[in-house]
Amino acid sequence: MDTFNSFSKDVMDKLGYYVYRLIDPRNGQTFYVGKGQRNRVFAHINDALKNYQNESYSVESEDNISNKIQTIREIRNEGLEVIHVIHRWGLTDKEAFEVEAALIDAYAGLTNIQVGHNSDRGVTNAAVLQKNLSAKQYDEPDNIKYIIIKIRNETVSNYQEEHPNISHEDCIYEATRSCWVISVERAKTYDYVLGVIDGIVKGVYKVKEWKQVKDTNRYEFEREDIETDVVNYFINKRIPDEYTKKGSSNPIQYCRK
Repeated sequence: MDTFNSFSKDVMDKLGYYVYRLIDPRNGQTFYVGKGQRNRVFAHINDALKNYQNESYSVESEDNISNKIQTIREIRNEGLEVIHVIHRWGLTDKEAFEVEAALIDAYAGLTNIQVGHNSDRGVTNAAVLQKNLSAKQYDEPDNIKYIIIKIRNETVSNYQEEHPNISHEDCIYEATRSCWVISVERAKTYDYVLGVIDGIVKGVYKVKEWKQVKDTNRYEFEREDIETDVVNYFINKRIPDEYTKKGSSNPIQYCRK
C-alpha cells in the first residue's frame, strides 16, 4: 500500500484550520499534537527524514534532535509509518488553538516542546478524511423527500460485535432506524431515510412505518423494498454542505425541498 502523505488541493481548500495527532503504530500512543492548515500534518515526517536516509546525513548535534523527530525516525527504522489523525477540522485559527491546548493537556508524555462539538468534523484518519471529502456530493432532488440521520461508526461497530452473524449493511440499518426523539407526524410525510456516517451516505431506506419504542418517547422505523435508482442516487455520496454547517448538531435533519 502506498504511503498517504498529502491531501489533494480540493480537500485542502475545505479543511480550514485543523488539529491533529501523530500516533506511534508500535504502541498506539499519541506522541504529538499540533494545529495547522493544508498539509501541515505531514510536514513533521518530511523534517524528520531530511538528510536522513542518504549518505549526506551527519549527526552533528544529536542532543539537539527533538524527541518528536527521533520518534519518527525510530518508527521508520522499524519499517512502519506514522499514523496521522485529524482530530477536528473546519476551525478558525482561534478555535484550533483552544482544541490543541485541550489535547496537549489530555495526552501525557507528548513530544511537543510547547505545552499548551461538530461530530462531522470529529476525529478521523487522514486517509479516510481524504476519501470522504473528495467523494461526489449529490444534487438535491426535486421529487424525493428524505430525512438524514447521522450515525457513528462506533455505533455500527458495537452492534456488529453484539450480532456477529448480521451483515455490515444490516448493522448500518439497525443503527439508523432506532431510536429517536422525533416528530413522528412530520416524519411520516417523508418517504426515505438516509443513514449518514462522517458526511457520507451509507444506507438508503424507504420507510414502511414509524412506531414508538415501548416505554419510551422515542421512535424507530421499519423499511420496505426500495427502488434501485433511488439507492444509486444517494449511496456513498457526500451530503450537501448545508447539512454539515456548524450548529447542525441534531443527528436528524430534513431535506430542504
